[in-house]
Amino acid sequence: MKNKAAGQREGHCPTCGSDRSCNILASHREVGEDEETGVWAETTHYILECGGCKTVFFQEVSLCSEDYEDDGRPIKTVTHYPAPEKRKRPGWFSPFDLDLDLYSLLEETYNSLNADARVLSATGARTVFDRASELLKIDPALPFKAKLDLLQDRGHISPSERANLDVLTDAGGAAAHRGWKPTTRQLDTIMTIVETFVHRKFVLDAEAKRLKAQIPRRQRRKRRRFK
Repeated sequence: MKNKAAGQREGHCPTCGSDRSCNILASHREVGEDEETGVWAETTHYILECGGCKTVFFQEVSLCSEDYEDDGRPIKTVTHYPAPEKRKRPGWFSPFDLDLDLYSLLEETYNSLNADARVLSATGARTVFDRASELLKIDPALPFKAKLDLLQDRGHISPSERANLDVLTDAGGAAAHRGWKPTTRQLDTIMTIVETFVHRKFVLDAEAKRLKAQIPRRQRRKRRRFK
């Protein structure tokens, strides 16, 4: 590996995000060519340090003579390790505010998303709903439609949220049993549905109760006495 005393390039910092100016700590370039066909490939490996938070990560840049843009330039493939998050964990996502099983299931679902395991992500979101409904005293042995009926009847969800959760459970079933592989955009919708449900029932409701207890009570107005 060739060390570089100076030099910068942009990279996706796992802490700060994309398009960050980074210091090149080290780099290594590999070039290969097929003598018979003339096809060549080039890969450059970088160890980068984020110019902001100083996080160190790895970047790989690959080119191949057979892959071209419309303007004739070789397509440049850039890969980062750790891989950039495809969906950020919400700010309320914490093992201190959630049931640990529910937290673990959500964490595994986010990991599946980042690994582009879309079928596992869809089924994971449905499993998160399963655990959440169990925490709300819904029998886990019931079919999903019955669970949704009970959640609505007991006032846990509104009719509109019930319709969204019905889509969520159907999507998870299609992925698990019918070979359906959702797109990135479809997965984004699935995750928004399950995050909204979990946040409202297990985080927001508790925060609202704490806030209510902290709000000063209204003082009763004293009645004026007339002589």
